[in-house]
Amino acid sequence: MCMPPLLPPPQCESKLITRADDTEEVVKERLRVYHDLCEPVEDFYRARGKLLEFNLPGGIPESWPKLLQALNIEEDPDNNRSAAA
Repeated sequence: MCMPPLLPPPQCESKLITRADDTEEVVKERLRVYHDLCEPVEDFYRARGKLLEFNLPGGIPESWPKLLQALNIEEDPDNNRSAAA
């Protein structure tokens, strides 16, 4: 999965700093470790039919309704969420 970087708001851009360990190699290693640790957990729940997998293309406005639908949750106008019957 690859997503373009989220740019900071213009008023924050001048305050943005980069950590010394924010290199491509370090990030790749963090992702490798994450994958190695999470894969057994995903396999555990997948084998029991408890892992919900679906695509969420686009940003939050496009993806949020799809996520709620996949979880069988309705969003009401007051921004409360409840499980659909």
